[in-house]
Parts: sequence; C-alpha cells; structure tokens
Amino acid sequence: MKVFQLAWASMQPDSNRKLYKFSGPTEYALQNLENGVIFCQHYSAYNDPFEFWSNIYEGIPDPKLEPERFLAAASAWGFPANSVDELMADRGFFENMEEYFDECQHYAPPFGAMRQGIRVACFGSEQDNLLMWSHYGDGLRGFCIVFDEPSIANADPDGYLFDVAYLQAPPTVDSLVYGIAWDQDWFSQTAIDETTTAIEFQGRKELQAEIPMYEEAGAEAVRMMHDIWRHAFGTKPAEWSYERERRLLVQSDRDDELPILRKYPADAITQIVVGERMPSDYRRRLEGVLSKNYGSVPISTARRSPSTYRLEIERAEVRRRASVE
Repeated sequence: MKVFQLAWASMQPDSNRKLYKFSGPTEYALQNLENGVIFCQHYSAYNDPFEFWSNIYEGIPDPKLEPERFLAAASAWGFPANSVDELMADRGFFENMEEYFDECQHYAPPFGAMRQGIRVACFGSEQDNLLMWSHYGDGLRGFCIVFDEPSIANADPDGYLFDVAYLQAPPTVDSLVYGIAWDQDWFSQTAIDETTTAIEFQGRKELQAEIPMYEEAGAEAVRMMHDIWRHAFGTKPAEWSYERERRLLVQSDRDDELPILRKYPADAITQIVVGERMPSDYRRRLEGVLSKNYGSVPISTARRSPSTYRLEIERAEVRRRASVE
C-alpha cells in the first residue's frame, strides 16, 4: 500500500474538470445516489475482455536477450543510444548501470500484483455525448451525475483519475523504466531545492539558469510515470474511443473480485442532467432523493435537437432542500 501511495503522490486531479456518471433509471442507481456512493468494480467484471490487457515486464533486462528494454531503460536514465554496443562504449553508463538499475527496480510498484486489489469506476468526459446517453443512460431514460473531480479523487480512500488511452494493440509496461522515472523526478526536485538554497544563502545567482533544466527533466519524468500508469490500468481497444472515458482507480486490500462502494461528500455533485424520456414516476423519486440529500443541486434536461442529430442540455433548475420536521 505504501508503494502505491508514493507512486500516486504527484498525480493530482484537475480542478477545472467535471466527471459525468451515466445511469439508467434503475433502483440500484437511485439507491447509490441516495447513499452517496460510487460503485467500483474489479476489472474482470467489465464487459471489455481486454481490460488491464497489457504486457508487464519486471526486473533488469539482459542487454543481449532484451535489447529494446535495455535501451529504453538507458534512455529514461538520460543515456539515449541507437544500439547496446553504443551504450556499452559509454564509460559513464557502463561503470554505473548495474548498481543504478538494481536500485531503481525497487522504486516501481508491483503492477502485476496490484491488479487484484484495484477497483475501477468509469466516467464520461462530455455531458452531451449521444452514444453515452444511448448505451449507459438507457436512451435518454436515465440520468447523468455531474461530479467535481477533486471531490471524487480526494474522497476516502484516495483515488487516481486519468484519461483512458485508446490503442490498436496492447501496450507494454516496464517496471524498471517506471522506477528510473521516479528516481529522475526525485533527483530533479532535490536539485531544484539545493540550487535554490545556494542562490538564496550563498549568493550564487549564476545557478539560476540551471533551475529550468531540472524542472523540464522532472516534468518529463512525471509524464513518463503517468503514461505507464495509463498503460498498466487504463488502455482499451480503439473501438471504445467514443466513450472518452475518465477513469478512477482505487486501491483496496481485497484479494477477491468483489466490488466496493466508495462514499463521496454531498457537495461533490454539482449538477444532475435528466434524460427527456425518463419515466415521470422515476423522475419524481429522483427529485425526492436530491431534495433530501443534496439540497439545491441544479437539474438540467438532455433533449434531442429538432434540427440535428445532437443533444441539447436545457438550462438547469435550482431546487431547494426538503424541509425536515
């Protein structure tokens, strides 16, 4: 668990984004809304058979048997080369590679082992996505919950949100490359701190020019870690790209495949979008749950455009919290 938390330390939610959770007009959806919980499943429960279908490599690669992995690890360390022979001719690399690679392999989370405990919740990125309303919102009979992203990410237990990658082939996940990127980010942050101290307390203003270099190196390392996380836990076949999925990962200590219900604060919901074809009785019950539990959360309506094959989101109505006697 500690390794997992350290790995996600630099991955912050986007405060400017919203998450869109589509549901049909079911009893289960209404119950989850009333209880303020999000249903998070084991990857094996999803209908895409290629969930978590990535090739995970661990340990230090043999340069003769796995030259591509070896070159990728060297490049992440800052030694780009066209061949293993070219790398081995670099004395600085050759003399330190064994010790450095051995150190960095311990910085990577156990991606393969973590799969069993991870639970997943899926969100859309657009509230007017016609296919999402058709497939998950039961053809405009259901509703869409609009969440504030940081409120969902920072609920207990902590989660990590990212955009799903849609690819033509299963990706490769290299734990050693991740460990090297983690170390490079740590080194960059340490160098920035030490350089800033030297400038402030030793008057070495000439070092100011080095800070952007360290910042760029650290940012590149973080981008690399983010990409590896996506490749490990958030890639799908390109055919699913219409979903534009934003995915929540939650680490649990479960060793089975049962789902978990993850609570969120009431103010995490910023809006409800109701499909225009929702049954009137279900809408009445939905509005009752909202009035009782979520106060003045606004309700909009998703309607079919009369002139194009698009959806229009009607202006929200602000509701008052039901009085409690």
